[in-house]
Amino acid sequence: MKKITIPKITPASKCSEELEKIFATLDSNAIDCCNWEASYPYTPKASFKLFHDCENLYIKFDVTEIDIHTLVTEDFGKIWTDPCVEFFVSPEGNMDYYNFECTCIGKMLLGWHPAGADKENASLGILGTIKRIPSLGCENFPLREGENSWTLIEIIPATALFRSGVDSWSGKKMRANFYKCGDNLPTPHFISWNAIDWPEPSFHRPEFFGELDFE
Repeated sequence: MKKITIPKITPASKCSEELEKIFATLDSNAIDCCNWEASYPYTPKASFKLFHDCENLYIKFDVTEIDIHTLVTEDFGKIWTDPCVEFFVSPEGNMDYYNFECTCIGKMLLGWHPAGADKENASLGILGTIKRIPSLGCENFPLREGENSWTLIEIIPATALFRSGVDSWSGKKMRANFYKCGDNLPTPHFISWNAIDWPEPSFHRPEFFGELDFE
C-alpha cells in the first residue's frame, strides 16, 4: 500500500502563479497502475502533487495523453467520459468515502458513498466552494488528435467533506486513491495511483485505497 505525507504550507495567495511556485518544490506522485492491461493497455502519463494549509487541500494533476475531446458541459454530468482525473478519499479510513471527479476543463462532481447505503451528491453550493484552475480553460472543444498535455489545480476546503464534520485537514490520517480515466475517449483508459486487484475496471474500491498522512 502506498503512502504520502502531505506538507502543511500556507500560500501567500490562491492565484495560480503563487500555487505553481509551491508545487514546483514538491515531489510528484505517478498515477501509473494499469490494473486492466489486457483490455485497456493504454497508460497516459499522469501524476499529482499535494499540500494543505489546514483549511484547504491543494492538488495539482499533470497529464499527457492522446486524442482528447470535451463533451461534458456542466457539473454533475458524466464527468468520467471526458479526460478526467479523480480523487477518492475516506476521512475515517474505512469503507465510507467521497469521490471528487473533474474533467480537464474543470467540470466536476462530488458524491458521498456510505458503506451499505445509497450515495449522496453534494449540493451545488458545496461544489461551488471547490476552486478549479484548468490549464486548457473552461470552454468545451472538439477532438484534438495527437499528444495533449494539460494540468488541473483543485483547491478543496475541508468542509467539502460534507457528511464528515471535518473543518481542517491538519493532522488527519485518511485513506485515498487517485485516478486518470476517459471512458468515451478514442483510447479509453483506467489507471490508478494505488493498485486495484479487481477483475474489471472499478475505481469504487476503498479496500484498495492508499494512505494520506497530513502534517
